[in-house]
Amino acid sequence: MRWLANPLFGSYRYAVLISEYAKHASLVVYIMKGFFIFLLICALVVGGYFAYDPYIKPLLKGDEASMTDGSLIRNGGKEESPSGEAGKPSQGKATQKPSPGMAKATKKEKKPEPKKSELDLLLEKKYPIPDVLPLEQIVDGWKNVPARAFPAEVTSSETIPFQLVVNGQAIGSSNVAPGTPLKPLRLEGAMLTIGNPANPGMNAAVPVDKTDFKQRITARYNQFVEKVTTDAEQKRDRVRKIVEADPSKMALLTGQPAKTTSPDDPRIGLVKDSLRNGEAASVTLEEATSFAWNGSERIGGAFAGTYDTVTVHFEVATIFGRFPVDYKALIQGNKVVGWIDPITEEKI
Repeated sequence: MRWLANPLFGSYRYAVLISEYAKHASLVVYIMKGFFIFLLICALVVGGYFAYDPYIKPLLKGDEASMTDGSLIRNGGKEESPSGEAGKPSQGKATQKPSPGMAKATKKEKKPEPKKSELDLLLEKKYPIPDVLPLEQIVDGWKNVPARAFPAEVTSSETIPFQLVVNGQAIGSSNVAPGTPLKPLRLEGAMLTIGNPANPGMNAAVPVDKTDFKQRITARYNQFVEKVTTDAEQKRDRVRKIVEADPSKMALLTGQPAKTTSPDDPRIGLVKDSLRNGEAASVTLEEATSFAWNGSERIGGAFAGTYDTVTVHFEVATIFGRFPVDYKALIQGNKVVGWIDPITEEKI
């Protein structure tokens, strides 16, 4: 066992220990280097992933980038470069959404309205769509509703108590259920006085907004606007067909109106009498503003025959405004026998 105590053996042992330590230290260094290299590779991969679409892909696929940046324009299904060279037809759908600027540039422009013909312009002038007053103006902001605008009846959304008053004394009462037809009598501010049709002596004042008073007037107004608009459009269509079938009737639209005849002319007296008797629907003598004697004419339609005729211009007054209209009186046997439209010759 003396060789264990030999100094040379001790030096050799230390050398072996140092050598083993060095080996372990080198291994640790290699491991650390490998770890850092691994982190670096991961960073490059992640960075490449996020940079691929915006930076790397356009560089690798230059042709595709040029298709989406607007440098090529489509021409008959082919793609044409700014220099005018045509390429192959586009394959598939674009993978990129157009930029806001491109979307705005490619937005369809509003097509101009087709130019109106001479006939269309004449029809619009001869049969204008009436210029109806705004409802708020007619009812003065619901502060002064014309009596003619009152609906025939209204209903309430709440039960209404009525009292029968005689000589200032209440001698009876009754309740009217919601939805019962009631007669509107007058509107004062926000209160509507209504009568009970079942008991004419019973009246009550209720908030107007608790009834359908405004809704009924609004509905009537909308129906009127729709009606006069539809009537004008339908009359234009009828006259258009008449003129297209017989172009000579174009003169009825383009010709000068007949010379106005004095209302005191004896020949006009028959027409005025007819108007006083209510023989012309929807117009009155007071609304007649001019008369024109036309002499003898051949008329078709429902009143086919030969008549002396008088064209009368009216300004019809309604709660919705004043509207112009022309009617033609047919005189035969010293009597007005009918009223027609001057152009369509339809019975009024």
